[in-house]
Amino acid sequence: MPSHHDAWLRHQQSRWLRPDAARWVRPDAARFLPPGVDVAKAFPALARKYSPDQPRVPAGSPDGGQWTDGGVGGGSLGLFQITPRDNTVDGVQLAGEPPPGMGHNQGPPLDEPPEIPKQRPTTSVERTKYLRAAAGWLARNSGPAAVAYVGMMNNVEWLKDYHALIQAARDEPKTLEELQQGVGQSRPDYDDHHIVEQTWAERFGFVRSEIDDPSNIVSIPRLTHYRITGWYGTPNVGFNGLSPREYLRDKSWEDRRRVGLDALVMFEVLKP
Repeated sequence: MPSHHDAWLRHQQSRWLRPDAARWVRPDAARFLPPGVDVAKAFPALARKYSPDQPRVPAGSPDGGQWTDGGVGGGSLGLFQITPRDNTVDGVQLAGEPPPGMGHNQGPPLDEPPEIPKQRPTTSVERTKYLRAAAGWLARNSGPAAVAYVGMMNNVEWLKDYHALIQAARDEPKTLEELQQGVGQSRPDYDDHHIVEQTWAERFGFVRSEIDDPSNIVSIPRLTHYRITGWYGTPNVGFNGLSPREYLRDKSWEDRRRVGLDALVMFEVLKP
């Protein structure tokens, strides 16, 4: 394929990543979407607006750069416009519902996509960092912008071995029962995840029979597993500046489970 054609294609794809992408929607745009995409949901959503002055999560957090309502911290609970309800632990508000325009099949891009490394990063840490960032961005955005971004990823040679891993991280949220059905199946690109963190629960006196009980284990996408683990170790204003892991050090099993379930909701693997 001629190089000038590739350049034109990249230019066309990049136009969908703009916040004013609706200006380029053609009357026959539906034929450019993958089979099964709900056209009625994809294109009207492009008309929704967001404020470019809206604050973002600070750099260095697991979701750094993501739009926020003013909260800070890795995977911050401030990422959601939380309304009061009975989901607190010792007065700490846990994750709430994401506002319209955030998450699967919602609105125009909420933030800039991570830059795709053209060359394979030399270390596993660097590769995982990018893959987590890409999966997080795709979880927050959808429609033509996500389709274009995945298309550009597909054109990068070193990423061809990671397509399934990225796709798994884009799974729609499931019920707790559905997440538990995949446990122990050794599915590629998925991990068995303890709702109550196993290492830290055992360190503070909880027994393995309770930690490894089937009710405490779910199967989730591997990249989401990495993101949740990072969130547990990151200081968070929602927990008085402590990381969730530090905050839970003297808490009961019930409190730990409630935080663990809320994390699954927040990272969009568990239905609210």
